[in-house]
Amino acid sequence: MKRSVFPGLAVALLLPALAEGQDTEWNRYTLEDLGGVHVRFEIDDVCQGAGITAALYEADASLKLIESEVGVLTMQEMLANPAMPELRIDVACAEGSEGASGAMAWSVALRVQQSAQMLRDTQITLPEAVTWFHGELGATSAGGAADAVGSAVMRQIDLFAAAWAAAHATDAGGADR
Repeated sequence: MKRSVFPGLAVALLLPALAEGQDTEWNRYTLEDLGGVHVRFEIDDVCQGAGITAALYEADASLKLIESEVGVLTMQEMLANPAMPELRIDVACAEGSEGASGAMAWSVALRVQQSAQMLRDTQITLPEAVTWFHGELGATSAGGAADAVGSAVMRQIDLFAAAWAAAHATDAGGADR
């Protein structure tokens, strides 16, 4: 009997993206006063082999953030910011095998990384602490992967922009919350 390793591989590769989603009021609080984020894509080799590249999504993602009033920082601006805020967009893919040939599973995970300081010893700083995270996974035909991933990237950008807006909301009196 033929068995496909695709479902098991997809779960192993992609389940952590769902299990670790952090979009709570506390996590949104960590977005306050950042001044913006530097956007960086990390796309694995399997995705790149299917034609999924950062160049496909970078301009649309940055434009969507700017339209949502999220500051988009250059690398130099990020490095000059004490928080060093970065929005990392990780895209991973797994190809089907045997019975699932031609199928592709994917995950899109957004995370905000910023510099953090330990409470127990303030001399210890971490240059990349994850303070906000959300992800999505799916499966499609290999030929439709670029469109499916692109749609997922934009949905995740929308979720991040909503979290950013909530963190920067003002009350009816016009004062910061």
